[in-house]
Amino acid sequence: MHYSIRSYISRSGERFSLLFCPDAPGIPLFYACTFISRHLRENNTHQTQLSALDAIRRLSEWERDRKLSIENKLLSGDFLATNEIDDLAAHVRARRKGKRVEVISSRKFNIYWAYICSYIAWLTDELLPNRNDIHVRNLVDDQAERLKKKVLKRHDSKARRNQRLLDEKFSDFARAKILSLFEQPYQGLVNSHIHLGTRLRNVIMLRILYETGMRRGELLSLKLRNFVEASGGKTAYLVIERNHDDEFDRRANQPVAKTLGRDVPISEDLERQLIYYRVEFRAELNNVDHSSDAFFFCVHRSGRSQGQPLSINGFNSAILNIQKTFSELGKNLHPHAFRHDWNYRFSLHADKMGISEQEESEAREEGMGWVAGSAMAKVYNLRHRREKSMEIGRKVARDTVRPNQS
Repeated sequence: MHYSIRSYISRSGERFSLLFCPDAPGIPLFYACTFISRHLRENNTHQTQLSALDAIRRLSEWERDRKLSIENKLLSGDFLATNEIDDLAAHVRARRKGKRVEVISSRKFNIYWAYICSYIAWLTDELLPNRNDIHVRNLVDDQAERLKKKVLKRHDSKARRNQRLLDEKFSDFARAKILSLFEQPYQGLVNSHIHLGTRLRNVIMLRILYETGMRRGELLSLKLRNFVEASGGKTAYLVIERNHDDEFDRRANQPVAKTLGRDVPISEDLERQLIYYRVEFRAELNNVDHSSDAFFFCVHRSGRSQGQPLSINGFNSAILNIQKTFSELGKNLHPHAFRHDWNYRFSLHADKMGISEQEESEAREEGMGWVAGSAMAKVYNLRHRREKSMEIGRKVARDTVRPNQS
Protein backbone atom coordinates (compact mmCIF):
# COMPACT_ATOMS: atom_id res chain seq x y z
CA MET A 1 0.00 0.00 0.00
CA HIS A 2 1.12 3.53 -0.74
CA TYR A 3 0.97 6.84 1.05
CA SER A 4 -1.97 8.81 -0.31
CA ILE A 5 -2.73 12.49 -0.86
CA ARG A 6 -6.34 13.60 -0.51
CA SER A 7 -7.66 17.00 -1.50
CA TYR A 8 -10.46 18.93 0.18
CA ILE A 9 -12.40 22.17 -0.23
CA SER A 10 -13.10 24.41 2.74
CA ARG A 11 -16.31 26.39 3.11
CA SER A 12 -14.46 29.50 1.91
CA GLY A 13 -13.48 27.68 -1.30
CA GLU A 14 -9.84 27.22 -0.30
CA ARG A 15 -8.25 24.00 -1.56
CA PHE A 16 -5.99 22.05 0.75
CA SER A 17 -4.51 18.57 0.76
CA LEU A 18 -3.35 16.11 3.40
CA LEU A 19 -0.90 13.21 3.33
CA PHE A 20 -1.99 9.87 4.81
CA CYS A 21 -0.03 6.79 5.85
CA PRO A 22 -1.40 3.38 4.72
CA ASP A 23 -1.06 2.06 8.30
CA ALA A 24 -3.46 4.74 9.58
CA PRO A 25 -5.49 5.80 6.53
CA GLY A 26 -7.83 8.04 8.52
CA ILE A 27 -5.14 10.11 10.24
CA PRO A 28 -3.02 12.62 8.28
CA LEU A 29 0.74 12.70 8.89
CA PHE A 30 1.23 15.36 11.54
CA TYR A 31 4.58 16.88 10.62
CA ALA A 32 4.07 16.80 6.85
CA CYS A 33 0.69 18.52 7.08
CA THR A 34 1.94 21.00 9.69
CA PHE A 35 4.81 21.92 7.36
CA ILE A 36 2.40 22.61 4.51
CA SER A 37 0.04 24.59 6.74
CA ARG A 38 2.67 26.74 8.42
CA HIS A 39 5.33 27.00 5.73
CA LEU A 40 3.57 26.92 2.33
CA ARG A 41 -0.14 27.53 2.68
CA GLU A 42 -0.17 31.32 3.03
CA ASN A 43 1.88 32.35 0.00
CA ASN A 44 1.58 29.39 -2.39
CA THR A 45 -1.10 27.94 -4.62
CA HIS A 46 -2.77 24.62 -3.94
CA GLN A 47 -0.86 23.12 -6.87
CA THR A 48 2.44 24.10 -5.23
CA GLN A 49 1.30 22.50 -1.98
CA LEU A 50 0.43 19.31 -3.89
CA SER A 51 3.90 19.21 -5.43
CA ALA A 52 5.48 19.58 -1.99
CA LEU A 53 3.30 16.80 -0.55
CA ASP A 54 4.21 14.55 -3.47
CA ALA A 55 7.88 15.09 -2.64
CA ILE A 56 7.30 14.40 1.06
CA ARG A 57 5.36 11.27 0.09
CA ARG A 58 8.47 9.98 -1.69
CA LEU A 59 10.52 10.77 1.41
CA SER A 60 7.99 8.96 3.65
CA GLU A 61 8.01 5.88 1.41
CA TRP A 62 11.80 5.81 1.58
CA GLU A 63 11.66 5.95 5.40
CA ARG A 64 9.17 3.07 5.43
CA ASP A 65 11.25 0.93 3.06
CA ARG A 66 14.46 1.59 5.03
CA LYS A 67 12.71 1.17 8.41
CA LEU A 68 13.96 4.47 9.76
CA SER A 69 12.40 7.76 10.87
CA ILE A 70 14.01 11.13 10.26
CA GLU A 71 11.82 12.56 13.01
CA ASN A 72 13.16 10.05 15.56
CA LYS A 73 16.75 10.60 14.41
CA LEU A 74 16.43 14.35 14.89
CA LEU A 75 14.70 13.99 18.28
CA SER A 76 17.64 11.88 19.45
CA GLY A 77 20.13 14.44 18.13
CA ASP A 78 21.23 12.43 15.07
CA PHE A 79 21.57 13.57 11.47
CA LEU A 80 21.26 11.85 8.13
CA ALA A 81 24.43 9.99 7.19
CA THR A 82 25.99 10.60 3.79
CA ASN A 83 25.11 7.10 2.58
CA GLU A 84 21.49 7.68 3.67
CA ILE A 85 21.33 10.91 1.69
CA ASP A 86 22.75 9.12 -1.35
CA ASP A 87 20.18 6.36 -1.00
CA LEU A 88 17.34 8.85 -0.51
CA ALA A 89 18.35 10.72 -3.67
CA ALA A 90 18.40 7.47 -5.65
CA HIS A 91 14.94 6.59 -4.33
CA VAL A 92 13.51 10.00 -5.26
CA ARG A 93 15.09 9.80 -8.73
CA ALA A 94 13.50 6.41 -9.46
CA ARG A 95 10.19 6.50 -11.27
CA ARG A 96 7.42 5.33 -8.91
CA LYS A 97 5.43 3.68 -11.71
CA GLY A 98 7.25 1.59 -14.28
CA LYS A 99 10.47 -0.35 -14.59
CA ARG A 100 13.15 -0.12 -11.94
CA VAL A 101 15.69 1.30 -14.36
CA GLU A 102 13.48 4.23 -15.28
CA VAL A 103 14.20 7.57 -13.67
CA ILE A 104 12.43 10.91 -13.62
CA SER A 105 13.91 13.93 -15.38
CA SER A 106 16.59 16.08 -13.76
CA ARG A 107 14.17 18.99 -13.65
CA LYS A 108 11.48 17.01 -11.84
CA PHE A 109 14.01 15.50 -9.45
CA ASN A 110 15.36 18.93 -8.54
CA ILE A 111 11.84 20.19 -7.81
CA TYR A 112 11.14 17.24 -5.51
CA TRP A 113 14.57 17.51 -3.91
CA ALA A 114 14.13 21.22 -3.16
CA TYR A 115 10.90 20.49 -1.28
CA ILE A 116 12.51 17.58 0.58
CA CYS A 117 15.48 19.74 1.61
CA SER A 118 13.14 22.48 2.78
CA TYR A 119 11.06 19.99 4.75
CA ILE A 120 14.08 18.36 6.40
CA ALA A 121 15.46 21.80 7.31
CA TRP A 122 12.11 22.70 8.86
CA LEU A 123 11.95 19.40 10.75
CA THR A 124 15.49 19.96 12.01
CA ASP A 125 14.60 23.37 13.44
CA GLU A 126 11.43 21.94 15.00
CA LEU A 127 12.78 18.74 16.55
CA LEU A 128 16.54 18.88 17.09
CA PRO A 129 17.59 19.34 20.76
CA ASN A 130 20.07 22.13 21.51
CA ARG A 131 19.68 23.39 17.97
CA ASN A 132 20.94 26.85 18.97
CA ASP A 133 24.27 25.46 20.19
CA ILE A 134 27.10 26.58 17.91
CA HIS A 135 28.45 23.05 17.45
CA VAL A 136 24.98 21.71 16.67
CA ARG A 137 24.34 24.53 14.19
CA ASN A 138 27.53 23.56 12.37
CA LEU A 139 26.23 20.00 12.08
CA VAL A 140 22.89 21.34 10.82
CA ASP A 141 24.68 23.38 8.17
CA ASP A 142 26.78 20.36 7.21
CA GLN A 143 23.65 18.23 6.68
CA ALA A 144 22.06 20.98 4.60
CA GLU A 145 25.20 21.24 2.47
CA ARG A 146 25.34 17.47 1.89
CA LEU A 147 21.68 17.49 0.85
CA LYS A 148 22.28 20.43 -1.48
CA LYS A 149 25.09 18.59 -3.27
CA LYS A 150 22.59 16.04 -4.62
CA VAL A 151 20.93 18.63 -6.86
CA LEU A 152 21.41 17.46 -10.44
CA LYS A 153 23.00 19.62 -13.08
CA ARG A 154 20.77 19.95 -16.10
CA HIS A 155 22.46 18.82 -19.28
CA ASP A 156 20.69 21.28 -21.51
CA SER A 157 21.36 25.00 -21.32
CA LYS A 158 18.73 27.70 -20.96
CA ALA A 159 19.36 28.69 -24.58
CA ARG A 160 18.74 25.12 -25.72
CA ARG A 161 15.52 24.90 -23.72
CA ASN A 162 14.36 28.15 -25.27
CA GLN A 163 15.26 26.76 -28.68
CA ARG A 164 13.08 23.69 -28.09
CA LEU A 165 10.29 25.99 -26.99
CA LEU A 166 10.53 27.95 -30.22
CA ASP A 167 10.34 24.77 -32.29
CA GLU A 168 7.11 23.61 -30.63
CA LYS A 169 4.50 24.55 -33.19
CA PHE A 170 2.19 22.57 -35.42
CA SER A 171 3.35 21.42 -38.82
CA ASP A 172 1.50 22.83 -41.82
CA PHE A 173 -0.19 19.44 -42.28
CA ALA A 174 -1.33 19.21 -38.64
CA ARG A 175 -2.55 22.81 -38.68
CA ALA A 176 -4.59 22.17 -41.84
CA LYS A 177 -6.16 19.09 -40.22
CA ILE A 178 -6.99 21.04 -37.07
CA LEU A 179 -8.65 23.81 -39.10
CA SER A 180 -10.59 21.18 -41.03
CA LEU A 181 -11.82 19.73 -37.74
CA PHE A 182 -12.97 23.17 -36.61
CA GLU A 183 -15.00 23.56 -39.81
CA GLN A 184 -16.41 20.02 -39.71
CA PRO A 185 -16.43 18.95 -36.03
CA TYR A 186 -18.44 15.76 -36.59
CA GLN A 187 -16.02 14.09 -38.99
CA GLY A 188 -16.24 10.28 -38.82
CA LEU A 189 -18.79 10.36 -36.00
CA VAL A 190 -21.82 8.08 -35.69
CA ASN A 191 -25.01 10.13 -35.62
CA SER A 192 -25.77 9.99 -31.90
CA HIS A 193 -27.04 13.09 -30.12
CA ILE A 194 -24.92 12.37 -27.03
CA HIS A 195 -21.81 11.78 -29.10
CA LEU A 196 -22.47 14.90 -31.18
CA GLY A 197 -22.58 17.03 -28.04
CA THR A 198 -19.39 15.55 -26.63
CA ARG A 199 -17.53 15.92 -29.93
CA LEU A 200 -18.66 19.53 -30.41
CA ARG A 201 -17.62 20.37 -26.85
CA ASN A 202 -14.18 18.84 -27.39
CA VAL A 203 -13.64 20.59 -30.72
CA ILE A 204 -14.77 23.93 -29.31
CA MET A 205 -12.30 23.59 -26.43
CA LEU A 206 -9.49 22.95 -28.90
CA ARG A 207 -10.63 25.87 -31.02
CA ILE A 208 -10.54 28.21 -28.03
CA LEU A 209 -6.98 27.10 -27.29
CA TYR A 210 -6.05 27.62 -30.94
CA GLU A 211 -7.65 31.06 -31.31
CA THR A 212 -6.66 32.53 -27.94
CA GLY A 213 -3.57 30.66 -26.75
CA MET A 214 -5.04 30.43 -23.25
CA ARG A 215 -3.98 27.74 -20.79
CA ARG A 216 -5.90 24.58 -19.97
CA GLY A 217 -6.78 25.83 -16.48
CA GLU A 218 -8.10 29.08 -17.92
CA LEU A 219 -10.23 27.18 -20.43
CA LEU A 220 -11.80 24.91 -17.80
CA SER A 221 -12.46 27.93 -15.55
CA LEU A 222 -14.59 29.74 -18.14
CA LYS A 223 -18.10 30.46 -16.89
CA LEU A 224 -21.24 31.28 -18.83
CA ARG A 225 -20.80 34.97 -18.04
CA ASN A 226 -17.24 34.87 -19.41
CA PHE A 227 -18.57 34.42 -22.94
CA VAL A 228 -19.55 37.86 -24.26
CA GLU A 229 -21.37 37.84 -27.58
CA ALA A 230 -20.73 40.43 -30.28
CA SER A 231 -22.76 43.63 -29.98
CA GLY A 232 -22.59 47.29 -30.92
CA GLY A 233 -19.89 46.74 -33.51
CA LYS A 234 -17.64 44.91 -31.01
CA THR A 235 -16.55 41.35 -31.73
CA ALA A 236 -17.27 38.49 -29.34
CA TYR A 237 -14.68 37.77 -26.68
CA LEU A 238 -13.91 35.58 -23.67
CA VAL A 239 -13.08 36.94 -20.23
CA ILE A 240 -10.25 35.22 -18.36
CA GLU A 241 -10.37 35.78 -14.60
CA ARG A 242 -8.00 34.97 -11.75
CA ASN A 243 -9.89 32.28 -9.89
CA HIS A 244 -7.81 30.72 -7.11
CA ASP A 245 -10.01 29.18 -4.39
CA ASP A 246 -13.23 29.94 -6.26
CA GLU A 247 -16.05 29.16 -3.82
CA PHE A 248 -18.36 28.21 -6.72
CA ASP A 249 -15.92 25.59 -8.02
CA ARG A 250 -16.46 22.25 -6.27
CA ARG A 251 -13.64 20.48 -8.10
CA ALA A 252 -11.04 19.53 -5.48
CA ASN A 253 -8.29 19.66 -8.11
CA GLN A 254 -9.32 23.11 -9.27
CA PRO A 255 -8.22 24.26 -12.74
CA VAL A 256 -6.77 27.73 -12.21
CA ALA A 257 -5.58 30.66 -14.30
CA LYS A 258 -1.84 31.08 -13.80
CA THR A 259 -1.68 34.36 -15.70
CA LEU A 260 -3.27 37.79 -15.39
CA GLY A 261 -6.94 38.32 -16.13
CA ARG A 262 -7.73 39.64 -19.60
CA ASP A 263 -10.23 39.72 -22.47
CA VAL A 264 -9.40 37.67 -25.57
CA PRO A 265 -11.25 38.06 -28.91
CA ILE A 266 -12.67 35.10 -30.78
CA SER A 267 -13.83 34.54 -34.37
CA GLU A 268 -17.43 34.77 -35.55
CA ASP A 269 -17.44 31.03 -36.32
CA LEU A 270 -16.32 30.15 -32.80
CA GLU A 271 -18.95 32.49 -31.38
CA ARG A 272 -21.65 30.67 -33.36
CA GLN A 273 -20.38 27.28 -32.22
CA LEU A 274 -20.36 28.37 -28.57
CA ILE A 275 -23.94 29.60 -28.81
CA TYR A 276 -25.06 26.42 -30.58
CA TYR A 277 -23.34 24.16 -28.04
CA ARG A 278 -24.80 26.10 -25.11
CA VAL A 279 -28.37 25.98 -26.45
CA GLU A 280 -28.54 22.59 -28.19
CA PHE A 281 -26.36 20.36 -26.01
CA ARG A 282 -25.30 21.89 -22.70
CA ALA A 283 -28.84 22.99 -21.80
CA GLU A 284 -30.12 19.40 -22.08
CA LEU A 285 -27.68 17.86 -19.61
CA ASN A 286 -29.06 16.53 -16.33
CA ASN A 287 -28.14 18.49 -13.19
CA VAL A 288 -26.49 21.25 -15.23
CA ASP A 289 -26.32 24.72 -13.70
CA HIS A 290 -27.69 27.57 -15.82
CA SER A 291 -26.64 30.49 -13.62
CA SER A 292 -24.10 33.04 -14.85
CA ASP A 293 -21.51 31.61 -12.45
CA ALA A 294 -21.90 28.10 -13.90
CA PHE A 295 -18.92 26.65 -15.76
CA PHE A 296 -19.25 26.53 -19.53
CA PHE A 297 -17.86 23.07 -20.22
CA CYS A 298 -19.52 20.14 -18.46
CA VAL A 299 -19.51 16.35 -18.27
CA HIS A 300 -21.74 14.74 -20.94
CA ARG A 301 -21.34 11.09 -19.92
CA SER A 302 -24.53 9.72 -18.37
CA GLY A 303 -24.46 9.12 -14.63
CA ARG A 304 -24.21 11.07 -11.40
CA SER A 305 -21.49 13.38 -12.71
CA GLN A 306 -23.42 14.50 -15.80
CA GLY A 307 -23.77 18.27 -15.90
CA GLN A 308 -20.89 18.80 -13.47
CA PRO A 309 -17.92 21.00 -14.47
CA LEU A 310 -15.41 19.16 -16.63
CA SER A 311 -12.33 18.15 -14.63
CA ILE A 312 -8.69 18.31 -15.70
CA ASN A 313 -8.69 14.52 -16.13
CA GLY A 314 -11.88 14.77 -18.18
CA PHE A 315 -10.25 17.31 -20.45
CA ASN A 316 -7.14 15.17 -20.82
CA SER A 317 -9.34 12.21 -21.79
CA ALA A 318 -11.08 14.36 -24.39
CA ILE A 319 -7.72 15.32 -25.92
CA LEU A 320 -6.63 11.67 -25.93
CA ASN A 321 -9.86 10.68 -27.69
CA ILE A 322 -9.25 13.27 -30.42
CA GLN A 323 -5.68 11.97 -30.82
CA LYS A 324 -6.88 8.38 -31.22
CA THR A 325 -9.62 9.35 -33.66
CA PHE A 326 -7.36 11.55 -35.78
CA SER A 327 -3.99 9.84 -35.52
CA GLU A 328 -2.60 12.02 -38.29
CA LEU A 329 -2.46 14.89 -35.80
CA GLY A 330 0.41 13.12 -34.07
CA LYS A 331 1.33 13.08 -30.39
CA ASN A 332 1.94 16.82 -30.13
CA LEU A 333 -1.73 17.64 -29.64
CA HIS A 334 -1.36 18.89 -26.06
CA PRO A 335 -2.69 22.15 -24.55
CA HIS A 336 0.64 23.96 -24.48
CA ALA A 337 1.31 23.15 -28.13
CA PHE A 338 -1.65 25.37 -28.99
CA ARG A 339 -0.08 28.15 -26.91
CA HIS A 340 3.24 27.82 -28.72
CA ASP A 341 1.53 27.76 -32.11
CA TRP A 342 -0.54 30.83 -31.21
CA ASN A 343 2.66 32.73 -30.44
CA TYR A 344 4.18 31.64 -33.74
CA ARG A 345 1.15 32.87 -35.70
CA PHE A 346 1.11 36.05 -33.61
CA SER A 347 4.66 36.83 -34.78
CA LEU A 348 3.67 36.29 -38.42
CA HIS A 349 0.74 38.71 -38.13
CA ALA A 350 2.87 41.25 -36.24
CA ASP A 351 5.40 41.14 -39.06
CA LYS A 352 2.70 41.71 -41.69
CA MET A 353 1.38 44.66 -39.71
CA GLY A 354 4.87 46.15 -39.54
CA ILE A 355 4.80 46.89 -35.80
CA SER A 356 7.99 47.40 -33.82
CA GLU A 357 9.54 44.72 -31.63
CA GLN A 358 8.60 46.69 -28.51
CA GLU A 359 4.99 46.96 -29.64
CA GLU A 360 4.96 43.26 -30.47
CA SER A 361 6.24 42.35 -26.99
CA GLU A 362 3.66 44.54 -25.27
CA ALA A 363 0.80 43.14 -27.36
CA ARG A 364 2.01 39.58 -26.75
CA GLU A 365 2.20 40.19 -22.99
CA GLU A 366 -1.39 41.43 -23.00
CA GLY A 367 -2.63 38.49 -25.08
CA MET A 368 -0.87 35.90 -22.94
CA GLY A 369 -1.62 37.53 -19.59
CA TRP A 370 2.04 38.09 -18.75
CA VAL A 371 3.38 40.94 -16.64
CA ALA A 372 5.14 43.82 -18.39
CA GLY A 373 8.70 42.98 -19.37
CA SER A 374 8.06 39.23 -19.36
CA ALA A 375 11.05 37.12 -20.36
CA MET A 376 8.73 34.76 -22.24
CA ALA A 377 7.66 37.53 -24.62
CA LYS A 378 11.32 38.09 -25.49
CA VAL A 379 11.84 34.36 -26.09
CA TYR A 380 8.95 34.20 -28.57
CA ASN A 381 10.12 37.38 -30.30
CA LEU A 382 13.46 35.62 -30.72
CA ARG A 383 11.86 33.02 -32.98
CA HIS A 384 10.84 35.61 -35.52
CA ARG A 385 14.24 37.31 -35.42
CA ARG A 386 15.84 33.91 -36.04
CA GLU A 387 13.65 33.29 -39.11
CA LYS A 388 14.42 36.75 -40.49
CA SER A 389 18.12 36.12 -39.93
CA MET A 390 17.90 32.84 -41.84
CA GLU A 391 16.12 34.55 -44.72
CA ILE A 392 18.77 37.27 -44.95
CA GLY A 393 21.52 34.68 -44.54
CA ARG A 394 20.24 32.71 -47.53
CA LYS A 395 20.39 35.85 -49.65
CA VAL A 396 23.92 36.59 -48.48
CA ALA A 397 24.95 32.99 -49.22
CA ARG A 398 23.74 33.36 -52.78
CA ASP A 399 26.36 36.08 -53.29
CA THR A 400 28.76 33.24 -54.09
CA VAL A 401 26.64 32.14 -57.06
CA ARG A 402 27.95 33.39 -60.39
CA PRO A 403 25.58 35.57 -62.42
CA ASN A 404 25.13 32.97 -65.18
CA GLN A 405 24.22 30.34 -62.56
CA SER A 406 21.40 32.39 -61.09
